[in-house]
Amino acid sequence: MSFLVKAKRKFKYIIPTGVKKAMKYCLYSLQDFWSFATGKRVKGYPPKRLNFVGSGEFMKIGEEFLKHFKKIGGLKSSNIVLDIGSGIGRMALPLARYMDTNKGEYYGFDIDKRGIKWCKNNVSTKYPHFHFEYVDIYNKYYNKHGKIKADKFVFPYENEMFDFVLATSVFTHMLPDQIEQYLSEIKRVLKPGGRIFLTFFSLDKEALQNIKKKISYCNFGYTYDSDGNCMYSHKDVPEAEIGYKEKWIVDQLKKADISEELEIYHGRWSGGKTPYSYQDIICARKK
Repeated sequence: MSFLVKAKRKFKYIIPTGVKKAMKYCLYSLQDFWSFATGKRVKGYPPKRLNFVGSGEFMKIGEEFLKHFKKIGGLKSSNIVLDIGSGIGRMALPLARYMDTNKGEYYGFDIDKRGIKWCKNNVSTKYPHFHFEYVDIYNKYYNKHGKIKADKFVFPYENEMFDFVLATSVFTHMLPDQIEQYLSEIKRVLKPGGRIFLTFFSLDKEALQNIKKKISYCNFGYTYDSDGNCMYSHKDVPEAEIGYKEKWIVDQLKKADISEELEIYHGRWSGGKTPYSYQDIICARKK
């Protein structure tokens, strides 16, 4: 790990999460102004200041994951897709160019009104088979005034409706009982034989060793539960960055009956030797 990366990692945990979010918004607003003034703004993509889904390159990550969805996730253009935590369209935009307009269909929901509003106005108007819905779920990091508890939330969709369910950078911000509820709902809305594509910070043996050696990009210095299955990095806001023991994740998938053909592709966040993406990707199929 380079000196610059080490410094960034340390800085990441010194600054309070609320301050970091405000700093990020101000920086991105300046970048938006510069892009507009120089005529370099990319049409069809949201302004950078509305990007609340991470600091990575918006377009690059979207295109990367479209390849993952097809190559390791088994996504077909004719599938009916559910995007849990659809954000501001980072996955929806590349999917819109791939999905069959006559057979394929996309549904996404999110807890941030800005993202849903932008997607409805800029994606659904062009791709009417893409649907977005705002849900007022409480999350200490993303939606502090939300009225719905995530561990009680029922997805607003019919049973066995979807062929493919994805959740990128969602379970990295959720607590154990909330994840259990979401996995139960995924099972309910997924067709028999349907596929899942989820990302986690999965704590396997190598990841835990690298955390102790301080060569991972996340420190996970706090333990949430007595069994040590859930670990987080920010003392006052656990939801800002959460990791789970890999065995716990697998056990929950088995419990929800969505663990057939399970494959785990470990990411570079942990400092591992053979990274596939940044977060860990888990693909499986419902019985």
